[in-house]
Amino acid sequence: MNVVMLREYHRDQAAIAKQIYVRSLISAQAGQDWRNAHTTARRQVASALRATHYLRDIPRGLEASGTHLTVLRHLMAPPISQDQFALLCPDYPKRAELTGRRVSAPAAAGIAAAFHVGRDRVLTRWLDGSRQPSTAEVRNLMRGVVPLLSVQNTATVRRGLMSVEQEGVVVALLTNRGWTRQTSGLISNLTDVSARHFLHKTRFATKTRPQEVDIACGLPGTVVLAMECKVTNDETNSVKRINDVLKKAAAWQDHWGSFVRTAALLQGVIAYKDVERLLDGRVEVFWSHDLAHFEAWLTHQGC
Repeated sequence: MNVVMLREYHRDQAAIAKQIYVRSLISAQAGQDWRNAHTTARRQVASALRATHYLRDIPRGLEASGTHLTVLRHLMAPPISQDQFALLCPDYPKRAELTGRRVSAPAAAGIAAAFHVGRDRVLTRWLDGSRQPSTAEVRNLMRGVVPLLSVQNTATVRRGLMSVEQEGVVVALLTNRGWTRQTSGLISNLTDVSARHFLHKTRFATKTRPQEVDIACGLPGTVVLAMECKVTNDETNSVKRINDVLKKAAAWQDHWGSFVRTAALLQGVIAYKDVERLLDGRVEVFWSHDLAHFEAWLTHQGC
């Protein structure tokens, strides 16, 4: 396939990937994902209210688990992101929110102070009177916050499931072709990855810090294919994902030269101009909906 034909192929595949994603938005699974996210959001809010004594003792709740920070951020007026909350409150531990780790007492106190300054006073009006909330007030808070969390939860869950499925299909494809899976670890020498062997979620050395790669495939001639799997839900989001691939590709090429080839497996909504950036950056591009193309490429490499 010559260069012109290859670029036309990728232009067509970007359009097909977008169509597939659009259809998925109104699928039965999408509806179920939304209902599950709504249930999860209600549990998040209820748990945060109980743990913080209905927001009257926020430090107590945070010292038990940082997961309640998600609800607190969405009770600000307006709700703010993790990075915005970190600007507002230097004591905010982003990692604790993600992992559920306990927040230290000093940090919890600082977060509580920041929350009380910026909280939504309509949804948390009982705090102005230092009293317990009425049933109607709790119900009103649920109505205000649960939909916001549900949108976030749906996007996170769907993107996570798509990513797991995307990587799983590649692992299954390689396994079915007779490839051997190696234990993941730091790849510091190209001989660490034998031909027709692969590693899932491992780290690849560069001249500075190692970069994580989704799938590393051993090709003939002591060459390794570093494949990044990217799922995007809109063209704006795809810019960040493509930038990530290009940054890693440049680091690997700078360190290993032609002995490491970078690939991107794409799924979702990606602007063709971003696909072109990958091609111009000497990144092999494949599509989740057309893995036959990836298989043919492997065969051409002698695998």
